[in-house]
Amino acid sequence: MKRASTPAALLLIVFSLILISFQSNNLPNLRGSFAVNYGKKTTAYQQLAIHYTNSGKILFYFEGSTGKPAYNTGSEYGWLSFNKRTGNYEYIPKDTVEDCNLEFVKKGDKIIIRTLHGDCGFGHSVYADGTYQQTSEANPQSFTILTGKKVYFEKTSPEKLTY
Repeated sequence: MKRASTPAALLLIVFSLILISFQSNNLPNLRGSFAVNYGKKTTAYQQLAIHYTNSGKILFYFEGSTGKPAYNTGSEYGWLSFNKRTGNYEYIPKDTVEDCNLEFVKKGDKIIIRTLHGDCGFGHSVYADGTYQQTSEANPQSFTILTGKKVYFEKTSPEKLTY
């Protein structure tokens, strides 16, 4: 038996395709620079740069300090992946033995980072957890690591970064 195409069936197909397209393009935009205690290197601080590559992947650089009295510092450079179940981005390093897992949640002009489980090993008492205020909407092209070396996102992947 031959099935006839009905306008209702065609309309349903078109609507479904539009909905799928809208959902895939409606992911949270994390691009930009963010900070806690922005510019205050004499106290505890955290800074975050999130870069969208030309190929559509997402890189981030985190740096933090505990402030007085020890001024412990730590940093991390890695890839973010989208978790379809939660609707948020996550960082799960491939080479860690600490079972690190961070969640990045976009809320307006802020990003909230939560450690879902594990120890991410940023340094003694240095954690990425916090609410980061956006300081720039521009796609950052580079960052400066703790040793003072400037690193370009598009030129150096996390796997190739040397300190």
